[in-house]
Amino acid sequence: KAVVSTQSTGEGQCVRTCSVPSTGFCRFATSDDQRHCFVSLDEKSKISCIDADRFNVVKTFQPSDYNQRGMCWSVVVRGDYVYLGYESGHIVLFDRRSLSKQVLEVKVHDEIVTTLDVRDNKIISSSPDFTIKITSLTSEKVTAADTSSETKTSEGCDENPLESVVNSLNPARTAQKYSAEISHTIPLKCQGSSHIKIRPDGKLFAASGWDGGLRLYSCKKNKLLGLVEAHNPETITDMITFDNRVVCSGRDCKISFWTFY
Repeated sequence: KAVVSTQSTGEGQCVRTCSVPSTGFCRFATSDDQRHCFVSLDEKSKISCIDADRFNVVKTFQPSDYNQRGMCWSVVVRGDYVYLGYESGHIVLFDRRSLSKQVLEVKVHDEIVTTLDVRDNKIISSSPDFTIKITSLTSEKVTAADTSSETKTSEGCDENPLESVVNSLNPARTAQKYSAEISHTIPLKCQGSSHIKIRPDGKLFAASGWDGGLRLYSCKKNKLLGLVEAHNPETITDMITFDNRVVCSGRDCKISFWTFY
């Protein structure tokens, strides 16, 4: 079992806790407004959206071809979209405003998508295949009628009836159609990365390798800018970035702070 809890921002006290089935290897994510958390629950390919106040499941997200995707290993929420990385090497994009609507699926890696981050229509991900992949997202406005036959919904979830009525009454209603293309591949000397974080300004990103190394890259040129031995191999468990700083924690019982110029 895993435990999901919320804390008050004043004194940091735990105000509510609930037990959920095992979350596997997938870390949970929160929405930008902190009102919802996204957790891998009972089914290996499914992500559930939990209301942070009531602790009830309000939506579920599952790929159309979930039998072929395996376990979900990474989840990122940016605005109205949920990005999921799977054991099969696929990244799946959902629009959380609709009823679990899948809007994009792309094969990025040959192995598990261990980590990913998203900023400015760019997905940066890694895998045990010795690579970091940069995937560019593009979108175009089309009518809802054009996308109704192409957009897939999650298995086991009914189509939103209100949305169907709106589409039938107004077939010219515009929607976003997404496509993705791998724009760059960065080779790694280590087998993979446990975490990737893009700095909020979108200029730099950091990757923590399974060799314990912390690598800093330029988002514009996808060039390695620096490498430090942050922790012992295979120990980095979490990483956050802000301004010019990176904070890492590891199984070696250490927290390291790094400042980049």
